[in-house]
Amino acid sequence: MKTQSNIKEILAFLSLLEQNNDRTWFKARKDEFDALRKPWEADLQRLIDTVGQWDDSVRGLQARDAVFRIYRDTRFSHNKAPYKTYFSGVVGPRGRHAVTACSYLHIENNNIMVAGGIWCPERPVLNQLRSLIDAEASEFLKIVNNPEIAHHFKWESDSLKKVPRDYPADHPMAHFLKMKDYVIVKRVTPEYFDCDDWVERVAQDFKRLQPLYDFLNYVFE
Repeated sequence: MKTQSNIKEILAFLSLLEQNNDRTWFKARKDEFDALRKPWEADLQRLIDTVGQWDDSVRGLQARDAVFRIYRDTRFSHNKAPYKTYFSGVVGPRGRHAVTACSYLHIENNNIMVAGGIWCPERPVLNQLRSLIDAEASEFLKIVNNPEIAHHFKWESDSLKKVPRDYPADHPMAHFLKMKDYVIVKRVTPEYFDCDDWVERVAQDFKRLQPLYDFLNYVFE
């Protein structure tokens, strides 16, 4: 099945939105936005359903619960631009409200990501993740050093400057224990989507990360 959305057309619209991020401009082009958004959500639904073939935690998830709205919450931000300049969605339990390890697709000019992991976990969860990595280091390294992950993805996690005080400074897993979240990313260009079915391509990249999700999600069992 061919994908319905055209990523290059989405990026072209988002590029104009970056230059004209105001309500008057957007209102005049709301029909154009809707015409791009509808097939994007249809493709995201098929992406969810494809991932659901091997990950039963996303079965039944609806695209409307996975996508992020275009409207920004500017109440507590110095940046008062009313609209986001990207399309994105979470493929995981509870969609965009997921707290467990899951997949994320981000479409933005010069910033396209096929990503996954756990972003900004609460402190008790972060402590459990570090404890798990410490206790099961060999299993964790076997997963993340597998070429299926290591050759396609790079870690893009925020990290502490020092190893947490519960662990020795020279801990062999120091690099991972310093992380404040566990996010791994594949950076791609628009050409990544130049195929009959980019949904299947993204789904297969998400599938590479499933062993990592299974490991990280031990802390929620």
